[in-house]
Amino acid sequence: MNKASAPMGSSAVSRIQKGLDERSSWWDRILDVPWVWAALTILVCAALLLPSAGGLLPDWAPGDVAVYDILLPMDITVPDPAATEAMRVEAREAVRPVYDYEPRQQVETVNQISAVFLACRVVDTEGEVELQWSTVADLNLEEEMLSIITGSECSDELEGALIQVVGQLYQHRIVDDRRALDRRAAKGLVLRNFGTGIEREIGPADVAGVIDVRTELEDSVRAMLLEQAVVKRSWLRASARFLTNNLPPNLVYSRVETVERVRAAEDGVTSRSQVFSRGQILVRRGDKVTFSVARVLQYLKNQRQEVATFANQLGIVGLMFLIVVGWWRLVGHFFAAADGRSRLSMVFILMMLFAGISRLGLFLVTAVARNSLGPMMSDLDLYLWGLPFAAGAVTVTVVLGSQVAVLFAVGLALMASVMMGGDFTILIFALSSGVIGVVASAHFKQRSAFGRVGVMIGLGNAAVVLVLALWSGWPNPIEKVALELVAAFLGGPLSIGIASIFLPMFESLFGITTDTRLLELSNQNLPLLKRLSLEAPGTYQHSLAVGNLAEAGADAVGANSLLLRVCAYYHDVGKLVKPNYFVENQQGENPHDGLSPSMSALVIQSHVKEGLKMAQDAKLPLAIRQSIATHHGTKLIRYFFAKAKEMTDPGMGEVRESDYRYPGPKPHTKELGILLLADAVEAAARTIEKPSPAKIQAMISRIFSDTLEDGQLVDSDLTFSELDKVATAFLWVLRNMYHHRIDYPGFDFNKGKR
Repeated sequence: MNKASAPMGSSAVSRIQKGLDERSSWWDRILDVPWVWAALTILVCAALLLPSAGGLLPDWAPGDVAVYDILLPMDITVPDPAATEAMRVEAREAVRPVYDYEPRQQVETVNQISAVFLACRVVDTEGEVELQWSTVADLNLEEEMLSIITGSECSDELEGALIQVVGQLYQHRIVDDRRALDRRAAKGLVLRNFGTGIEREIGPADVAGVIDVRTELEDSVRAMLLEQAVVKRSWLRASARFLTNNLPPNLVYSRVETVERVRAAEDGVTSRSQVFSRGQILVRRGDKVTFSVARVLQYLKNQRQEVATFANQLGIVGLMFLIVVGWWRLVGHFFAAADGRSRLSMVFILMMLFAGISRLGLFLVTAVARNSLGPMMSDLDLYLWGLPFAAGAVTVTVVLGSQVAVLFAVGLALMASVMMGGDFTILIFALSSGVIGVVASAHFKQRSAFGRVGVMIGLGNAAVVLVLALWSGWPNPIEKVALELVAAFLGGPLSIGIASIFLPMFESLFGITTDTRLLELSNQNLPLLKRLSLEAPGTYQHSLAVGNLAEAGADAVGANSLLLRVCAYYHDVGKLVKPNYFVENQQGENPHDGLSPSMSALVIQSHVKEGLKMAQDAKLPLAIRQSIATHHGTKLIRYFFAKAKEMTDPGMGEVRESDYRYPGPKPHTKELGILLLADAVEAAARTIEKPSPAKIQAMISRIFSDTLEDGQLVDSDLTFSELDKVATAFLWVLRNMYHHRIDYPGFDFNKGKR
């Protein structure tokens, strides 16, 4: 034995590493940057949530023939401009014109007439009558009327007669345009007292006696003057013209106030709309498209276009940002630090995939609904219940666990609801279906049981649809509800079918070993395990015992016990190449007796390399190949190292310890560290003569101590507290394995039959 000997050189180590390569390094590096996948998820899912401008709505004009039924995808309220305008016209016509009644006109006119007569009575120093024009400048006073007044010697009787006629005229009310009044006041008018502000409504009959200042006033004045005895006939024409020219209307149309009231009435009209219910048939195949139908279709298109605006896009991106950040914060706690980043990336990749499946499903069921005959079979809602909402949750449950799957189901349900128009019932159904899928698939680990999972999901879906129908007051006929229940049930098997298609792909792509796959690999009739039981029975029994130890240790610290049990079954399959070189399989003759220690060490070390090769040929998952490579770490093969030191002449050089160590690598997870300890403890336990709890406990403590001192667990993340729990679990298993029995009556197996 000399320094040149190298039982496991760099080439052997590289072969072991090659056996551990599961994916290309570039893919590993991409999965290790979850923020890239998070950003991509936000953008991709936001694009999937936004409907395209106009969506899948047809471009039908009024008069076209509908080539398929149009069922409304949601409850909508469509503005009805024609009805709104009709209501505005009605409101406008209901407004009565406003006329201002000015009682001051009579007072001012009477005062001005009195001022004329008062001025007439003023006598100057020479005894001549002088009119004070400054006091009568507002009156239209002709020379003829002035002569009449002065000729009557400014009589009180004439003044009184004129004032009486003025009172009678204003009592009838005077307007500037009688025809306009009749036109405006066909349904009455609002009479507003300009002095007091008090207003009242009067009907058409109340305005019958109103006098038109332009066409009726002079005749009315003349008629009233004829009734005055004091007014001579020769004065009649001039007096009538005087009053006609100086009587302004006391009923004046207020255009500004009327227009304001009309505008207020129009503004007070609530916009009229047509309400359409989700699932309502807008137009049937073969019917002509009416203006109303075309308007509703255009409204739906406009809504889709509005959703595609920048603000709405930003809102959708914001929603996805919140969902992704929530996942990052919540889901990240469920993953170990060693693979947490790649697991987060997996969640985001799966979300993009199943969001895309939801969008594709919506497209397909829309196409099916449009090309189906009859109002029921062409109802989009019927097919929405059959979408595989549980597929993503089932897949994530199997791949990453039920806790992550529940959060995944919540996010996918939110996106499905937004994708399908913000329908609350879809949100409830999708979330319920996802949670049912999580619960159902969490208890089934074999692929053959997935059929039952699909039935369970289908029954759960149907129950949710029934509850929703009852909650909404059973709006549909029983036949339609029955079809919806059938569609919802079929969604269960469809979800399982999709999950079954993608699961093997994900196991390979992400290097994940699912519980389903592990249970399949634990079948003792599989070729490798069957060979191990027949060709290396000692190693087989050792592997079963290691599995019991490793499973108990994993349960004690919350590690993956199923993974450890299956890894224990396969960790020594490399011994099948030379089973009789390992002591547990020897029946007397020891082949190592004819080999040098270095050659024996090579044979012992080679079972790791051979095991990896066999695992690769059998296409075993990465987790199992890692357990094969690390179950000895870089531990020293003490027996042959000590034997080499005894046989080597000190003058020939020192025996290198590195030549008698396993090539590794060392365990880098809790599970692999527990497997290394279980393998060593089980092997050491078989060397104890007359095992007792004290001896077993001392052996476990020694193995754990030596393993720690040798640095084999530095990368395994096992804490001292966890190691204590694992040691306690090992002791419990070994005490039960090596328990004591009393002798059978009549037999003493230690001395033979009595």
